[in-house]
Amino acid sequence: MQINTRETQTKLDKRVTIDGEIRYQGIDNFGASDAWSMEPLGKYWSEENKARVADLLFSREQGIGLSAWRFNIGAGSAETDQDRIPDPWRRAEAFKTSEDGEYDWSKQSGQQWFLEAARDRGVETLIAFVNSPPVWMTKNGHAQPDPGVGSTNLRTGYEGKFAAYLMDVLTHFEQKGFLFNYISPINEPTWDWNQAWQEGNRYNNDDLKKVILELYRQLQQSDLHTRISAPDGVEITSLLDDEYYRQFAGSGTYSSGANQLGTGKYREYIKDLIGDPQMKEAVGNKIASHSYWSDYSNPGDDRLVRLRQLLHHNLNHYDPDSKYWVTEYCILGDYGPGRDLGIESALHVARTIHFDLVEAHAAAWQWWTAVSKVDYKDGLIYTDYSEAGDEQNILTSKMLWVLGNYSRFIRPGAKRIELTGLGEEADSGLLGSAYIHEEEQTVTAVFVNHGQYDKCIQVSLQELGLNGPITTMKSYVTSAELDLACQETVIAGEEMQSFILTIPGESVVTFMGGVE
Repeated sequence: MQINTRETQTKLDKRVTIDGEIRYQGIDNFGASDAWSMEPLGKYWSEENKARVADLLFSREQGIGLSAWRFNIGAGSAETDQDRIPDPWRRAEAFKTSEDGEYDWSKQSGQQWFLEAARDRGVETLIAFVNSPPVWMTKNGHAQPDPGVGSTNLRTGYEGKFAAYLMDVLTHFEQKGFLFNYISPINEPTWDWNQAWQEGNRYNNDDLKKVILELYRQLQQSDLHTRISAPDGVEITSLLDDEYYRQFAGSGTYSSGANQLGTGKYREYIKDLIGDPQMKEAVGNKIASHSYWSDYSNPGDDRLVRLRQLLHHNLNHYDPDSKYWVTEYCILGDYGPGRDLGIESALHVARTIHFDLVEAHAAAWQWWTAVSKVDYKDGLIYTDYSEAGDEQNILTSKMLWVLGNYSRFIRPGAKRIELTGLGEEADSGLLGSAYIHEEEQTVTAVFVNHGQYDKCIQVSLQELGLNGPITTMKSYVTSAELDLACQETVIAGEEMQSFILTIPGESVVTFMGGVE
């Protein structure tokens, strides 16, 4: 359907300007992880159903076109921790099960199937990540610590062996045609992980530095072009310098997780990574972290806007060219329990993505677990399948499709540009952000309408610097009724590059136009 805005006489709710002359962060990718559901799916599902899941995740034609995929390097809990981790879907195999053993590259075969599917469908960034060192490298012989192991569960002096193991894995996969662009050797080091129902490990900041520096040393001596991603912090507040934390909280220092154990410092990752020249050489100017417990705004506790603004200022304090990646998110806390395939949870997710991109200036945004079987808001796709013989059903959530409103259209190499005319408070009913991709000669705007009613807006494009004007824009809508559906083509009005757009109530809409 085409709408000619010259002939449309509609009362405007907002006038929006998109200014290509004012540019912000570049966009590296949107992604998700394979933990841990892709292992049973890849092993036991039919080729047809596996391909359907892969298309939903990776295809720009049939799905949401993710441009990054996180591959978990397991610690071996599948063999050692059946009692500690009762759910087999939360355990992982390891490529080597003892210090003197041989590598078995047939392990994690289900995950490897989806890794290949991601590559073959054009996913541009592959990230290997580790929750725990292999169990034979841990102090207690398990893939999660207990109170007696001290500051970390990695055996004393095993940094070199741990790095060598990761190098072997990276080298093996490169020889198979899979270049991991990044390796994340540590995940959520702040959490204590004591007898957790999944693989995990804590590292105080001194432990963390030893692991990263040794891995960097071995990478430098190799032919691999893999870079280190760190620290994969558990929440934004754990990243902040104490000074910036006090600006947010009013007093004190970040004290959650392992900070309560008395085994060292588990906070201030910005200062101790990109504020330390030696560490910055190893990790670059990028900080990777998670948006857990950072998706709400209460009086005196504005995590959606104020916290992200402080994060951005803290990063800029050390390097104006610093980069922030969101490498995990799903809905946790009081709102987390209960599977919801509908639009309410999806709007919550879309709002979180918006503020990560606009206020935290995130250059990448990655969901946690791509497929879930549980009664929780942690999956993009759901299934009721649990074990061989169960129905292999595939249930798409609206959370999948609203992520697609960003991931399918905002491609690596795009830049966020100025969008004005809408509120930027946490309770703003209509949110918007805009992006330009010079190579593809496109402009993309994503609007999130939390309100019940449709909003009619005029969008004016200016100073784009492209090779010609944008004369039409297509809309793609996710709502209670629609799944990233192409709805209409809007033609520019009499004023050059000016469009009248309708944002349905309780929807996420992507408008995209290109130079013809």
